[in-house]
Amino acid sequence: MVRDGLRKYTFPFTGIKNNETPKKAVRCALASPNVKSMLICGPGGTGKTVLAESTGSLAPERKTHVIPLGATEEMVFGGIDLEKALGRGERVLSSSILGRADGGIVIAENLNLMPEHLAYKLLNATETGSITVEREGISATYHSDFLLVATMRPDEGALSEHLLDRFDMCVFTSPPKDLDTRAEVVQSSLEFHDDPEGFVSRHRKEEAAESKAIAEARGRSRYTSIPEGYCAAISEVCSGLNVAGHRGDIAVMNCARAFAALDSRDVANLEDLKDAASVCLEHRRNDDGAQPAKEMPEEENEGPGEESGEPEGKSPGESGEESGEQQDGPSENRDRECNASGDRQETPDGDPPPPALDPEEEIFGIGEAYEVIDYLSRDDRGPAGNLGGKRAKDRSDGRSGRTIGYRIPKGRINDIALCASIVAAAPHQASREKGGLAIVIEKGDLRERVRERRRGTTILFVVDGSGSMGAQKRMVAVKGAILSMLKDAYQKRDEIGMVVFRIDRAEEILEPTKSILRAYKALEDVPTGGRTPLIHGLLKGHEILGGKASKDTMPAMVILTDGRCNVSFTPGKPPLEEMLSTARALSGTGIKFIVIDTEAGRLRFGLALDLCRSLGGTYLKLDDLNAEHIEKSVRIAIKE
Repeated sequence: MVRDGLRKYTFPFTGIKNNETPKKAVRCALASPNVKSMLICGPGGTGKTVLAESTGSLAPERKTHVIPLGATEEMVFGGIDLEKALGRGERVLSSSILGRADGGIVIAENLNLMPEHLAYKLLNATETGSITVEREGISATYHSDFLLVATMRPDEGALSEHLLDRFDMCVFTSPPKDLDTRAEVVQSSLEFHDDPEGFVSRHRKEEAAESKAIAEARGRSRYTSIPEGYCAAISEVCSGLNVAGHRGDIAVMNCARAFAALDSRDVANLEDLKDAASVCLEHRRNDDGAQPAKEMPEEENEGPGEESGEPEGKSPGESGEESGEQQDGPSENRDRECNASGDRQETPDGDPPPPALDPEEEIFGIGEAYEVIDYLSRDDRGPAGNLGGKRAKDRSDGRSGRTIGYRIPKGRINDIALCASIVAAAPHQASREKGGLAIVIEKGDLRERVRERRRGTTILFVVDGSGSMGAQKRMVAVKGAILSMLKDAYQKRDEIGMVVFRIDRAEEILEPTKSILRAYKALEDVPTGGRTPLIHGLLKGHEILGGKASKDTMPAMVILTDGRCNVSFTPGKPPLEEMLSTARALSGTGIKFIVIDTEAGRLRFGLALDLCRSLGGTYLKLDDLNAEHIEKSVRIAIKE
C-alpha cells in the first residue's frame, strides 16, 4: 500500500505475479461464508502483506480494517468510553476495531508478535462472531462477523499449536524460483510505486471480473454439495496426519465447496478436496512430516492426500527451516570409521589427514529430532505450547520492560499508570468537586503499571564423553538435541554451548553461539571414549556460566551423565565424594542446573540423582531418549 497525496492505493490482486497457491486460497476464503480465518506465513519480502491487503480489492463491498502492531485490548475489543465517562459519568463501551468490522475483513499483520492472550481472544471472536467485554465496570456483548486475514514471519517466533488449529486455512509464500517471474515481480513493484494510480487503473477490469466471480461463487457455495463418501475419505486423511479435533475436517469441506463454486460447479470433486486439504491440513498435521499424506483411491475414495503433504511452503512445525536457518546436512547417522593404525596418509589435496583417534574412541553422527509426548508436563509447569516464540519473559518489579497492563497497587506506587488512573476516575467526575481542575483523581483511582521484560537464556550442555555414552549410540541423540535447541535459538534469543568431559579433562568444544554452522562443525567431530572426569565438567561449566547471570540473562547448565565419576580433580580425594561436595558448592550460584540421567540397564546406582540433589537442580531421565524429548523437557524445566 502506498500513499499518493491524500489517497491510498492498494496493490491490485491481479497484479501479483507469484504465490499462486496463496492467491487461490484468498479467493477461496472470500468465496465461502463459512471460512472465517486464514494465516499467511513466509519469510520477509515474499508478499504476505501485499496479498493480505489485496483482499479488500476483491470484495469492495466489505470494508477492510487493520489491527496495528502494538494494538491494545481496548483498541481491538473495546473499553470504557472516556469522553462519555468524563462528561456524563456514564460507563459506556467505546468504539473498537472489531465493533466496526462486522461484515468486513480484518487484517492482523505479524500475529505471532501479538500477545498470546490477545491473539486467542481475536481468534475466538472470529470463530464465534461474538465479543464480550468485561472491564472498568463494563459488561457488554456485541456481534461481529468478519474474515480474519493474518500474516506472520516464522523466523520471528512461532504460534502455539492451539492457535494454529483455530485458523481455517494456512498458506505459505515464497520468492519465485523462476528468474523471469522474479524479474516480473520487481518490475511490477517499481511500476506501482512510480505511478500507483496508473498501475491500479490498468488492472481495474481484471479486478472487477475477479470480484464479480468471487461474489457469484459466494452465493453459490451455500448450495454446493459434497458427494457421499468424500466426508469419510477426508476423515481418513485427517486421522492419518494425526490431526487433532474436527476443525480440520470441517475446514476442508467448506473450502472444497468454495473451490467448486469458484469453478461454477454445484458439486465438489476430488480436485477440490485435494486443493482444500493442501491449505487446511498442513498446519494441523502432527505426524513427522517426512512422508506425504496418505493417498486415497483413484475412483470412489480418492482424496486430497498427495498434495496436502507437499504444499507451496513449509509446515509451521518445521520452525528451523521456516526461519531461514541453514539446513546443515542430512539427518541420517554419519558414523565414521576410525583409522586406528596410526599410519600417516595423504588426502587427494596433498594435506595430511587428521590425527588418528584412540582405538577405543568413536565418533557418532548427529541424530534426528523426533517428536515425542513430553512426560514432564504438569499443570504447574504450563503447556508446552507456550515455549515457542521469543526469549523467556518475567514480570519486572522496577520501571524497566514493556508495559503489558495495570493493577490496583498494594502499598506504595513505584510506576503509576496515568491513563488507567484517569479511566478509573472518569465515571466519578460528575459528582466530584473539581475546583477548576479538568479531572480529579483520588487515591482509590490510582493504578500501577505491570511491566514485562524479556530474558535471554544461555544454555550450556555439559556432556559425558566417556566410553559409556557410546552404548546404544546415546551420543547421537545428545548431539541431535543440542542442534535442535540451537535451531530454535533465534526465536528464543538463546545462546547454546557445549562442554565435553572425558579421559582426564573437560573441553569447551562449542562456545555459546547462535550459529548453526559453527555448532554443526563442532558437534559432528566430538569423539566418545575414555574415563569420566565429571568434576572437571562441572567446574568448566561454572567457569563459563559464572558471570552470565543478570536481569537480562539466565544461565542454565544441562548435565548429561550417569553420575559415575571416576577421575578426581584433587589428587588423593575419592571421586564420588569430591563430586558431591563440588556440586553442593555450586548450588546457589545463580545457575539453573538440569541433570539428565543417562544411566541404562536393570542395575542402576542413582548417582545422577544424588548429583542433582546436591546441585539443587531439576532431574530428568534419559530412558527412550530422542533429540526433541531433551529439547522440550529442558525448555519446560528452564521455565519453572
